Amino acid sequence: MCFGLFYVFFIGVGLLSAGTGTTPAIVVIIVGAFLIIFGYPALLETRWNGQTIGKRALGLRVVTVEGSPVRFRHSAIRSLLSIVDFFLPPIGVAATCVSLLNRRNQRLGDVFAGTIVLRERTGAAFPVPVSFPPLPGFELYARSLDVGGVRPEEYAVIRSFLLRVNTLTPGARAHLATRLANAVAASMHHRPPAPVSPETFLVSVAAAYQLRQGGPPVPLPPWAPQWGRDASPATMAR
Repeated sequence: MCFGLFYVFFIGVGLLSAGTGTTPAIVVIIVGAFLIIFGYPALLETRWNGQTIGKRALGLRVVTVEGSPVRFRHSAIRSLLSIVDFFLPPIGVAATCVSLLNRRNQRLGDVFAGTIVLRERTGAAFPVPVSFPPLPGFELYARSLDVGGVRPEEYAVIRSFLLRVNTLTPGARAHLATRLANAVAASMHHRPPAPVSPETFLVSVAAAYQLRQGGPPVPLPPWAPQWGRDASPATMAR
């Protein structure tokens, strides 16, 4: 898509230079190239939940390595390093080499931004980007949690559980929530207050983790499970 924009852009610059001279054309080229390389993908990926026009047409989406929606800082880093990945000669070799040398097939921009590109139009399951806002009444509690010690692997387990709670039986749901919450609380050296159930604690940790990764959680998409609505009254070990 960027190459198509460049093609149209240089046609316009050619018409401009014919009437105004070379100096204004050079200024327009510099500003326009910056906006196409950096501004276009950074803004669209942020506003369109990890997609540009080209990615949407190809069924691709950018998410963080934890499976969360990308923020502007992620897309900005990817866009800046696309100069190294795709535009410095030999063109495309840097992106190809880096993607072959890591297990997630990330190009250089993805490695530094902490993102991956997913293909949505396949028969296989993929990690859907989803946000975890704090449950009503627990917003301040979620923001008070220190999740600096929560490892990406722990967050991945929490995320997997929260996305599947509505498929579990009440007994299994309560048992798994309690075991997982106790393990996470122990690793955080934190003792949740009495009103906080295991599942509420896990949602709060997920919300705090995403907040720490790049800003306040965005509203839930309509298809997301409504975790915490019918959690059992199981309590955490004290």
